[in-house]
Amino acid sequence: MAQVQQWQQQGVVAPWLAAMSQFVAGKLLPSPDAQLRFVGVPAMHSPLRQLAQDLDIRYQCQLQRIWQQDHYWWLQDRTGQDYGPFSQIVLTVPPQQAVAMLPAEYSTLLPQQILTPCWAVDLQLTRPSGSNVGGIFVKDPQLPLSWLCRQNSKPGRASPEHWLLHFTAAFSQQHLEQPPSFWQDLAVELLARVLARPVEVTAAICHRWRFAQIAEVAQPVPPVSLAAGLWLAGDWLRGGRVENAWLSGTEVAEQIQND
Repeated sequence: MAQVQQWQQQGVVAPWLAAMSQFVAGKLLPSPDAQLRFVGVPAMHSPLRQLAQDLDIRYQCQLQRIWQQDHYWWLQDRTGQDYGPFSQIVLTVPPQQAVAMLPAEYSTLLPQQILTPCWAVDLQLTRPSGSNVGGIFVKDPQLPLSWLCRQNSKPGRASPEHWLLHFTAAFSQQHLEQPPSFWQDLAVELLARVLARPVEVTAAICHRWRFAQIAEVAQPVPPVSLAAGLWLAGDWLRGGRVENAWLSGTEVAEQIQND
């Protein structure tokens, strides 16, 4: 919570006070939870941009290999360029992706199926829906959705009205290779059904997260070191959710500093 308070003081997060609902048995009902939620402002990545100001970050750099030589670690990207030597490496990518980079003796230690996919669709409406709901937890087995969010209900967001829809892991896996048009059409249909009113869409963005949701809730584990100087971190080690990604990373950083 101290970190969130610091971000608030820096103006990169703010409370999200919009009403929460749940969709149950075909009906939109108030959500019973009263959890205080924070979001990045003016965008979800704003806290990360704040943290990354003084870091040397390489974008569009896809790593394909990690190896150790003379007690130091090296990285290689898909173009064949090497980076290193490093005394410490922290892997925060999904385990399914880490396996492809690691030496065989380490890759076998990682779970292969712990993260499941999620198709997400952002819909920009032509005109306001009239809904005052911020987020909707879907608890209706008849719908292949898990979550809907009215993006412009978050602080710092401007019009026009946007809705973000997350499809369930099972449905996303079943239709993983369907084209974006499939997901856009289905998202429009389901949003209209949940809101019980017709919606007209001006634009849509469909994104497939291959490794999005944890398949089973894990118990928090201490910092994981595969070898001297080679660490694992990520939300999947603590049961999912963005706050657990943060906690996992900070725990590894503290362990490295204390060693």
